[in-house]
Amino acid sequence: MSEATANSDVVQTPLQKIWAEIEDHGLESYIAELDAYGYTVIPPRLATPGGLCERLLDAVLDVAEGRNGVRPDLETGSTHKGFKGRFQALAGDNGDSPIGDLMQSLLFEGRVFEEALMNPVLLTMASYLCGYSVVLSSMGCFMKGPNVSTFALHSDTPLPSPLPPHALVCNLTYVLTEFNRENGSTAFVPGSHKWCRSPEGAERKVGDGGNQKAVAVECPPGSLLCWHGNTWHGAFNRTAPGLRVSIPVYMARPYIRTQEGLVGQIPDEMLERNPARFAILAQQGIAYGYKNQDDSVARGLRAYKYTKAYMDGEAALTPGSQSLYS
Repeated sequence: MSEATANSDVVQTPLQKIWAEIEDHGLESYIAELDAYGYTVIPPRLATPGGLCERLLDAVLDVAEGRNGVRPDLETGSTHKGFKGRFQALAGDNGDSPIGDLMQSLLFEGRVFEEALMNPVLLTMASYLCGYSVVLSSMGCFMKGPNVSTFALHSDTPLPSPLPPHALVCNLTYVLTEFNRENGSTAFVPGSHKWCRSPEGAERKVGDGGNQKAVAVECPPGSLLCWHGNTWHGAFNRTAPGLRVSIPVYMARPYIRTQEGLVGQIPDEMLERNPARFAILAQQGIAYGYKNQDDSVARGLRAYKYTKAYMDGEAALTPGSQSLYS
């Protein structure tokens, strides 16, 4: 760390502040890989200490059992083999769901999901990509058993090409079971984030006869898979028994339309038991999207309250720090 960065009397720019966090968590090499390839894998020792992976896996199995009435079969994947559901349409009439089952809106399903959102390593990566004003767009869980359909390559940036070079969105996925090609791993095209466009036509195909630049991620449970919103990615089909389980934490800059609408939906007790930044991450600092004048006033007051609390806390930690929206 430079002398200027370490000196609390010197004004820290957002760049200096985020680099200090990167150094504190030992993430320098992963940031370099992210910049070069558009994605990186942070190992369990850094990403999910304290048994976070095991607790998240138990929690999503509980959620699945509660929602579907059957506990997922991790060993054979029989509960999800050839799963069709609402995403079968992505593969056509003769396929099955290329992503398996998707359980959405996990933040309200237990405190371990709050912990997952507030993970300092996850927040450092999200802030590096999308700034300190980054918000949660959605938190869900993919469960994929043996299947035949691959998931086409795409980018997550919700805009038509050409795409801006900086990340408007990013994905930070908790890998809860082993990822490799046979297990239906995520597929990436390294360096594609720099092309600033989405794939088209035959470029989108994954697997046999597909895009030859696409590679399968291999990593153990407890890893955190991070990528730039422009990076081309999809998924291979799962040929091995068992389940591929992951929790994508999809993050966005505050002016991007989020997948989940959380403004005004977070219980007071949840906000009170978490640090001030949790409210910002949970969209409580967003005022836009109002329905009428009364709603506009309520949203504005709420946004001011939580943004001020976050900024006051940041100022106490970092004298002279610049705007939340830098």
